[in-house]
Amino acid sequence: MTDALFLDPGKSLQSEAGRWYRIVQLLGAGGNAVTHLVVATSDSYKGIPFALKIFRRLSKPERRNRFLREVEFLKEQSHPAVMRVFDEGVFRYNVDGIMNEYPFVVAEYLPQTLYQVMRARNTNVAERVSFAVQLLPALVFLERAEHPVVHRDIKPQNIFVKGRSCVLGDFGLMKVLDHGVDEDRLVFTESIGPGMPFYYRTPDLIAYAKDGTPLTTKTDVFQLGLVLAELFTGWNPAKRPAGDDVLAPLLLEPLGTCPGHFSGSIATLLNRMLTYDPSSRPLASELMDGWMGLLENVCDQLRNLEGRVF
Repeated sequence: MTDALFLDPGKSLQSEAGRWYRIVQLLGAGGNAVTHLVVATSDSYKGIPFALKIFRRLSKPERRNRFLREVEFLKEQSHPAVMRVFDEGVFRYNVDGIMNEYPFVVAEYLPQTLYQVMRARNTNVAERVSFAVQLLPALVFLERAEHPVVHRDIKPQNIFVKGRSCVLGDFGLMKVLDHGVDEDRLVFTESIGPGMPFYYRTPDLIAYAKDGTPLTTKTDVFQLGLVLAELFTGWNPAKRPAGDDVLAPLLLEPLGTCPGHFSGSIATLLNRMLTYDPSSRPLASELMDGWMGLLENVCDQLRNLEGRVF
């Protein structure tokens, strides 16, 4: 029962910094954590809404360790395309005479995901290209870290939209490429699973889960390519594996049609990202100029045709 944690609206939690947060409503529940919309009720944060994510799977200490590692990583980041963390704490709750400790993190509240934006189908080509141009710097940032980081859970539900800004979140599956002893694969296969989103698998992640083939940051490029292909064409080119076997070889359908004057340029960039062999796939940093050039051309055309971009 220690894993079944749900907090009622109106309840307040205090962070390690001494700030208080009052729960407004439940935002979502996953296998490891529950996220609530909260409002700060003290300190200089008073009145500001946040997303409070609290870990609940106490029966799985290896998952708790990954949650804490994600928190520590995000606390140290200040990149505008990476979700920001503002506070943290531990919620203590007595269950059957045993005091359980549930760690939580307080992050910026971003109510809309790219998944919701894609389903609404109301963005123009400039907005879609702009999202791509904003997400790539997040991958460049991870690629160029002192110890490069692989996100490996890039999917529309983990990308958050704030106005016309895009932010990459949910680093719960991240892997730091520090060249140390790789206990990660054993932890995933025995306790967590294959460590990849079902509909956004990559050849690299499959090979890593099956036989330990080393990962590189290029696997995130492939994942983002699948997301952007869906953003521009309306569907994900990754075929559903037979028998829903997440470790089955990844097969891709040809890209769908990218409507509009820039369809050829968009398809060329997407196909580079979806190069099957990671040794031939470009780094995120090597893709930036192509996407930036496309954004400039799109903006020029829209200004000439409509007098405005957005």
